[in-house]
Parts: sequence; C-alpha cells; structure tokens
Amino acid sequence: MLGRDKKSTVSSGSAASQDYRNHTLIAPSARVSGDIEFTGGLHVQGVVEGNISVGKEGGRLIIGESGRVIGEIQVPNVVINGIVEGDVHATENLELAEKASVEGNVYYLMVEMVMGARVNGKLVRLDDERRNLPAPDAKKADNKAENKEAAAE
Repeated sequence: MLGRDKKSTVSSGSAASQDYRNHTLIAPSARVSGDIEFTGGLHVQGVVEGNISVGKEGGRLIIGESGRVIGEIQVPNVVINGIVEGDVHATENLELAEKASVEGNVYYLMVEMVMGARVNGKLVRLDDERRNLPAPDAKKADNKAENKEAAAE
C-alpha cells in the first residue's frame, strides 16, 4: 500500500535546515529594515531592506513570489521566486524559479534556472580552480582560414 512502508531518510543538509521549528516567515504584509542573520530556514514573502546571511549552523533561504530583498544575500542554499536587488552568493545550491528577478551579480556553485527567471547581472560560477584556457594557436588559425578559402574556391 502507498505510504505504509516509509523508510527513514538521511538528510544531506544540516540538522538546523531540516528542523521545522527553526523556520522563520516574513509575511507578505511585513517590512523588515536591517540586516538579518539566521539559522534553519527563512521564508521571505514580504520586503527585507538589508543584507541576509546565515549563521554557522547553516540554513536555507526561500524568497516567495511576493517577496522582495533589497540588499546582498550570502546563504549557501537559496530559492528565489521573487525580486532581489543586490548580489546573491549561494555557495551550494541556487534555484531561480519562474518569477525570479535578480538585479545584481549571482555567485553560485550549482544553479537551476527555470524558464521565465531573469538575471540582470553576471552569473559567476564559484570553482576551486579557475580554468584558464590557452590562447588559440596563430598557426592553426591561419591554416583554418586557408582551408576555408580553398574550400570556397
């Protein structure tokens, strides 16, 4: 039968991010001015004017459809379906939902972007090593140009 044999799941996140007693809601009618530091979960449906960061125990930020953040976000796990005016630093996962609008640079390790999401800024992948590709070899470029000319004749 469905739902009868439920197996315990092992959470990949920290205990604080899975403990629903540590979730905070900023309601659609609320307006918060000032910086916020949290652990667990933070669900923004209203307006936050200030920077949002996470404590040592970690956490997850969800910005709902009616949510708006005016400031910088520095949270490992972020889901955006509202408006952000400022840079976003998601050191683990970033999800940009259909109605997401980001006016600023986005720094991420892994990103999921749904059709309809908008980013007006740079998308910068956080990587341990920077990959510097070698410059094109001038001789190879000349040979390719000659081959194209010969094929055109």
